[in-house]
Amino acid sequence: MPSANILIIVAVLIGVVRAASGNSTSSFEAPTLVSAVFHYDPSKVAAAVAGALYSVASLCLFTRLFMNKAWWGLCLPIASTFMAVGFFMRIPMATNPDSLPIFMVQQLFTLLPPAAFLAFNYILYGHFIVNCVDRRYSWIKPEKVARYFVISDITTFLIQGGGGGLEASKNVTSEKLGANILLAGLVAQTLSFALFMILVAYAWRGILRDGFVPRQEQWGPILWILMFSSTAYMIRCIYRVIELGQGNGGYLLTHEIYFFLLDSLPLLIGICTYIFFWPTKYLEMSVKPANEMTGRY
Repeated sequence: MPSANILIIVAVLIGVVRAASGNSTSSFEAPTLVSAVFHYDPSKVAAAVAGALYSVASLCLFTRLFMNKAWWGLCLPIASTFMAVGFFMRIPMATNPDSLPIFMVQQLFTLLPPAAFLAFNYILYGHFIVNCVDRRYSWIKPEKVARYFVISDITTFLIQGGGGGLEASKNVTSEKLGANILLAGLVAQTLSFALFMILVAYAWRGILRDGFVPRQEQWGPILWILMFSSTAYMIRCIYRVIELGQGNGGYLLTHEIYFFLLDSLPLLIGICTYIFFWPTKYLEMSVKPANEMTGRY
C-alpha cells in the first residue's frame, strides 16, 4: 500500500509542523543569528520528527540499493542521510541561536542534498532511454543528460552562493544586488529543472506516438515515478523562488510551517517514491536484447 504509507508520512509531518507555526514570530528585543536569518524560533519537535522521517527514508533507500547493487543510485540515500543530519542540527541550532558553526552545518546539510535528489533523476533518465527504449526519444544524448544538468545545478548554486555573500554585506547597494543575484540563481535553477521535465515529457510523447502503452510495458512505471518525483521537486523549487522573491521578512520566510510543508515535505515525498518503486527492477526486466540496442550506457 505505497499510497497509504505516503499519506501517513504526510499526516504525521503536517501534525508536527502545526506546532512549529506557533513559534513563527520574530524576536525584536535581542535578535540572534537565527532570528535575524529565519525571523522565527525553530521548532525542536518539528526538526526531530523531520530528521527521523528522513532517517527512515535513508535506511529504506540504502536497503533497496544494496539489495539490487545499483551503485549508480548511491547519491540518493547518501543525500537523504545528510538531509536527516541537517534537520537534527536544527535542534542544537534552536538551543544555541548565535552559534555560527552549528548554523553553517545546518544550512549546508539542508541546502545541498536536494541537488543530489535531482541528480538521481537525471541518471535514471539516461539509463531508461538507453536500456529500455531508444535514443531517438531524447533530443539530448542520454549519456550526457546527467552531466549537463548537474553542471547547470552547480553553476546556479555558485551564483546563489555569490549572491548570498553580497547580501550579507552591510552596504545597502551590495545587499540589494546580492538579493537580486540570489533570486536570479534560484530562477535559473528552477528553469533548468523545468527543462529536464520537458525532456521527460518529450520522451513520453514520442513513446506514445509510436504506439507504445507504458502501463502495458515492464518499463512503464519508470516514466510515472520520474515525472511524479520531479513534480514534487518542482513544487519545492517554485516555493524557494516565491519565498526569496518576497524579500527579507516576507510571509513565507517568517513562518516555519511553510518550510516544512512546501520544502521538506515535497522532497520527502519525491525520494520516498523510490522506496516503493525502486527503478532497478524495471530497468532489469526491460533491458533490450543486444541486437536491438543502439549503444551501451
